[in-house]
Amino acid sequence: MTNLRDADQVGEPGARAALGFVRAVAVLASDAEVQVAWLSRAFAEGAAVVDELALEFDQGYRSLSTFVLYTWIDPGAVPALTELDRQLDEMSGDHNRALWTAEALVTRPEWDRVRILARAALILLP
Repeated sequence: MTNLRDADQVGEPGARAALGFVRAVAVLASDAEVQVAWLSRAFAEGAAVVDELALEFDQGYRSLSTFVLYTWIDPGAVPALTELDRQLDEMSGDHNRALWTAEALVTRPEWDRVRILARAALILLP
């Protein structure tokens, strides 16, 4: 078994990656105005990178089984995180391009649902 401190160094997601995943869920759970402000601070383009909200979540979600294995994420949170992942998947694709703008973050019910699901998952995370 890999030493927990060395997980990042051998190509496995480590504790820092799990913390980044929790942060991604927290940002998805935030009010729309907070999400827009976070994007503006984190990325120079701001509104042009709304998809970064989902990309950061997706990157961590792909490592969810490892996070659970090392007990960085409680297995009880997996169903809520899976539901959040499904919602984001339903919003993806070229036909949904209009959902990935700063205006859509504030006005679209799909993003309201993302926030509700992310809040439900967040209370189950460390």
